[in-house]
Amino acid sequence: MFQDSDFDIFNDETLAGRMAKIKAIIDPKFVEFADIALPILQENGQEWYAHVAKHLRRTTYAPDNTWVAFAPNRRGYKMLPHFELGMWADHIYFYLAIEENMKPKQTADIVNKMTAVTDMVLSLPASYRLSPDHMVNETVPLSDYSHLVKRYQDVKHSEVLIGVVIPRGDQRVGTESLVVALSDALRTLKLIYEQLV
Repeated sequence: MFQDSDFDIFNDETLAGRMAKIKAIIDPKFVEFADIALPILQENGQEWYAHVAKHLRRTTYAPDNTWVAFAPNRRGYKMLPHFELGMWADHIYFYLAIEENMKPKQTADIVNKMTAVTDMVLSLPASYRLSPDHMVNETVPLSDYSHLVKRYQDVKHSEVLIGVVIPRGDQRVGTESLVVALSDALRTLKLIYEQLV
């Protein structure tokens, strides 16, 4: 599925060039993973949909990352807890994402649910990480979870993403082991997701 050479798309600094490479090289791989992920997500009978990022609002700068999101809504995903498989220039990630688009209407409800799954998050394997913003290439350890949840409650532009980061150069990239790792992460995070909805 993903190869080490795929990361080279980010070497193209132009908007048109990078977008063309994303559409030609990366998006088909997102669709390929969707064929694996959607049956796992639909095991309980709920319909799920894959949303490949289009970056339509980009007019000047090339996107620093790109992703496919999975949600049980055909029209969108940002207003719901959802899953994201994405790529930066230095890593692939798979997250369970609670983004700022749920605020302010759903803030109290989702914060209560995120607080209730604290023990589940803290008991994830040590390889799991948190991100406070899906548009910033930054992760923090699981031990920061309560801080991120409080920040989500108090700060308008904040998010909580939970998942795995697989760096460029990882021996799994370019092998079936990567697909296995991503599928395992989905199944693991799905247990937490089910407590958030």
